[in-house]
Amino acid sequence: MLLKTITVTALLAALHASALPSPLPATPSLAAADDASLVLTDTRFLDDGGILTIYSAHPASSSSNTTTTSDSHLARRCGSNTVHCDGKHVPAFNTCTALVDRIRTSGAVLNASPRALCLNRSGKDCCISWGSDVGAVHESDLWSAAKATLDRCVPENNSGRATDVSINGRCIAQCLSDRASGCRT
Repeated sequence: MLLKTITVTALLAALHASALPSPLPATPSLAAADDASLVLTDTRFLDDGGILTIYSAHPASSSSNTTTTSDSHLARRCGSNTVHCDGKHVPAFNTCTALVDRIRTSGAVLNASPRALCLNRSGKDCCISWGSDVGAVHESDLWSAAKATLDRCVPENNSGRATDVSINGRCIAQCLSDRASGCRT
């Protein structure tokens, strides 16, 4: 009789636990922020169930990989968003489409030396990242290179890197991948 009571009690506990609402969706995978030079700055839970995260440069790290566009040759080239595709760190197509659509007309400003903007939907990550300090960034400033990379690389099951991207008067490289720390290894 004691065994039946324990079994019934365990069964009732399991049924009760399964009726509880599921926990909050996971934030982007730890692999998204595996670079020690990045820190999570902000997390936003979206109405559609997605999670938007912003990563910034760690205060102890510094990057000087930016080039100003004052050089006339560079100024002509900067803004061309030359896209290169790669099979590593491939993001989810639907998540990237949602992220790129979201930033197109966004008026939001990313402050505090941002380095990545990531969207997680249904456990799938897509991140727009860049390795250089360009100051505060309007999300919409990231759209052109992200859209070019999305269109060219992600449908072919690749991540992508756009070079010669002009943000705030700086010429940078911008990645679209499944992690905040860039599209390359």
